[in-house]
Amino acid sequence: MTGNYVVTEEHVVPEAPLQRADEPATVDPTTRLLPPAVLVAVGAGLTVVLALLGRQPWQLPQRDAGGVSAVPQSLLSFLLLCAVVCVWVAGRLVRPTRTLRSAGAAHTWWGLLAGASVVSLSADLSLASFAGTGQRPTDLLLRCAVPLVPAVLAGVLAGHAGRAARIRAALGTGLVTLPLGALGWALLSSPDLSAAGLGDVLAMTGIAGVAPLALAVAFVAADRRGRPTS
Repeated sequence: MTGNYVVTEEHVVPEAPLQRADEPATVDPTTRLLPPAVLVAVGAGLTVVLALLGRQPWQLPQRDAGGVSAVPQSLLSFLLLCAVVCVWVAGRLVRPTRTLRSAGAAHTWWGLLAGASVVSLSADLSLASFAGTGQRPTDLLLRCAVPLVPAVLAGVLAGHAGRAARIRAALGTGLVTLPLGALGWALLSSPDLSAAGLGDVLAMTGIAGVAPLALAVAFVAADRRGRPTS
């Protein structure tokens, strides 16, 4: 017999082996990962909530020489709070450490999520600056890339963790880009400056957000790299 033992007054008890520092921590098997449908439902709910909040009478930035200027502090604080909430929700639902099975990949996913939130907030301020100017944003294709690119990169990051992991990692980015995207379109359609309604906001979110994200998720789900060939 091998192993260490602890001798008590009445019994000889085997000593629990010590965990090596380089061994991964044991994950509680009872903590189950949520199915993708839950991520989709939560993302839809967040999108509607932020669209409703964005249609409140906020002070909006101005456009100057084709750019954004005079961003109100109240609006900036609100946008940052929304971004923090979206990133937190995405992390709680995706659980990147378990989904990606690698601490390094999980850290990269968090960095990708933070970058997506920064780009989304910049896009929101740009859209808000068009409100009441009579001008229309002409970079719709570029805005479609905001949800598409992070989702594809997240799927590639989870390439060796399985199809389910790729889908979860990609959908997790959508929990940030879609609600924040809807927020930008809602600010553009401010009730005091536009006749557009909530339906128009959600329609534009579907075109510039949901459709590119769905395309990205379908792409990463169909990725066959690392699979054995028949």
